[in-house]
Amino acid sequence: MLDLRHAKNITIIGGGTAGWFAALTLKRMFSDHVKVQVIESPSIGIVGVGEGGLINLVSALNSLNIPTSEFMRETGAAFKWGFCYEGWRTGEKEDEFYHLFINPKHEPFNHEAAAFLPLISALITQNIPLASAVKDFDVIRQRISQKDAIDVLQNDSGFATSFHFDSHKVASFLCKKAVERGVIHTQTKVHDIVFNAEGYAQQILTEQGPLKTDFIIDASGFSRLVIGKKLKSSWSSFKDYLWLDRAIPFHVSHHGKNPELVTRATAMKAGWMWQIPLVERIGAGYVFSSEFTTEDQAIDEIQQYFGFEIEPQKTLSFKPGHYKKVWQKNVMALGLASGFVEPLEATSIGQMLEQLRMFERVVTHSGWVVSDLSIEQYNQANTASWHGIRDFLRMHYDCPRQDTPFWQKVANTPYPESYAALKEVFMQRSPRMEDIKGYAQYGWNGIFHVVNWIFVAQALNLISKTGCAQELQILPIEQKKQIIAYIEVLSNF
Repeated sequence: MLDLRHAKNITIIGGGTAGWFAALTLKRMFSDHVKVQVIESPSIGIVGVGEGGLINLVSALNSLNIPTSEFMRETGAAFKWGFCYEGWRTGEKEDEFYHLFINPKHEPFNHEAAAFLPLISALITQNIPLASAVKDFDVIRQRISQKDAIDVLQNDSGFATSFHFDSHKVASFLCKKAVERGVIHTQTKVHDIVFNAEGYAQQILTEQGPLKTDFIIDASGFSRLVIGKKLKSSWSSFKDYLWLDRAIPFHVSHHGKNPELVTRATAMKAGWMWQIPLVERIGAGYVFSSEFTTEDQAIDEIQQYFGFEIEPQKTLSFKPGHYKKVWQKNVMALGLASGFVEPLEATSIGQMLEQLRMFERVVTHSGWVVSDLSIEQYNQANTASWHGIRDFLRMHYDCPRQDTPFWQKVANTPYPESYAALKEVFMQRSPRMEDIKGYAQYGWNGIFHVVNWIFVAQALNLISKTGCAQELQILPIEQKKQIIAYIEVLSNF
């Protein structure tokens, strides 16, 4: 049992986006007499090459009473309405498909019957890309300005929004907000953690001396100081299904007058390249498998793609996977310290915010006295959420490309059992929420809704058109007439 009713010292080890979001959340959770402190090593920097969020980023800011207008103004963030995938089917630049953040109030997403989305099924049978049915989709291709994007969102848009941002600027902004609200910011290096006989953390040994603690958030990034190095939590690897393990970040200039409103993910010879459009530049990077290319070869490939030289930053190495128990007694790992996969679909920040939201829910709903069973269930739900991320990303690689050794290996790699089960039913009828509910347990929200799965699965031809047509046949005549009318209207645009 974890009793936090009399906690006096809450400590976050590590700053960055995860650490400062945690500090703001914990400061709100606990009374003013509880000291919330962030310990940040001055020797560890933040890679500021550009990052993107999911739509739960907006929810998180709202919950912390941070206006999105202030967030954008202070950090230089730009709107993000989804993803554009380039070259994942044919390898050509002209090969594009979209995964968009949608407003569920609009067709074809607002109509459900018999536990499926019949208008979407109709689009699939007619080979109409789901993105093209999103209200205001054309403004993405028009690359409208940020000012015009605000007008679109305020005019009952078909989009939900998140943001592209510079990680360093966001961390600085969140730090400022946290300190204004009473969070203590200490810059020092952590040497060790002292635990009592029952395995609860009691002290943090730093260069400035020992610090008492009643709870630790380990937001130490890839250093993984507490959960990894000290507690040696068991690691669950995804390397058998997600093969990328290196990333070369860099910057490029905008190719047009306005930042794109989507993250661009371009399939490369040994992985893929992200382009995140910030207001002043594009934060980019090549994520690749070291089994199939070297750093020098990857840089050459990047420069051939753009037609000019780049200035690569330090190559990042990572192992895809997560810790099985991110919450142990009075220590919880958050963000990169708890797990990481390649940055496809911006899952890192999305998972971090959901993990933090559910931590707050478990603690407050437990009256600050958390049972061991609740902690166990939290870890089980965290694992299920990571499996959902793994399977969703694996689906992106279930594509026709086999033109390089890397893509040939991808095509011949077995699926996770859970994704194989999904694919089996997708080839019989349209995806449904029932299929993916196991990824969101004990009150967690799924990182991806079934519509997110459909955007990608339709583009990669993973959904049976015949199956979708058959499921439409069970609907009453009046509903069928409405579907036919909808398709006729859409086909005339």
